[in-house]
Amino acid sequence: MDAFNYLTVMVSIVVGLGLTQLLAGIGNFVQIRRRVRFYWLHTSWVVLLIVLHLHMWWSFWVLRTVTDWTYGTFAYVLIGPSLLVIASHLAVPELIDGRIDVERHYYDTHAIFFGMLAATGVWAMFLEPVTGVRTFVVPFRLLQTCGTTTLVALAIFRNKRFHAVATVLIAIMITVAITFTRFRLGQLDLRM
Repeated sequence: MDAFNYLTVMVSIVVGLGLTQLLAGIGNFVQIRRRVRFYWLHTSWVVLLIVLHLHMWWSFWVLRTVTDWTYGTFAYVLIGPSLLVIASHLAVPELIDGRIDVERHYYDTHAIFFGMLAATGVWAMFLEPVTGVRTFVVPFRLLQTCGTTTLVALAIFRNKRFHAVATVLIAIMITVAITFTRFRLGQLDLRM
């Protein structure tokens, strides 16, 4: 077994925990749907979190080219998936007695939730340079910077209209990122 296969087992477990959290939350919401007041932005972010987990897992394939693994590099690689797991836990409100107002939960946790996602964005910008896959200065960093800046703004501002527009922008940026940089396994370039 090579180092990449060995180390990605832990990454797989962490990413799987986040997906489990989200999918179990969806299942629980379906079971108690009569007690839940749904909110479209929250639902959008649950879907986006699932996509982000899949995108993160898919993107890790480029790390197979890393030949010099250190404990520090491995620990750094685990930060991103760990942040997504925490964000996933925050996204799904606790199932308590009575009604669940998902819109209220969304805005009550938005600062921490989007702060976690922004931290994940910063982590992602440095993942390739830290692991030696490619340098920091590539065109794709501009898209990552725009996405991370938008996430920071989502953490700061509570305006519903801003959240709606920013969520659509993030969805577009994720779609562009997947289409132009990670559509094929191992793809890195940004062909724009």
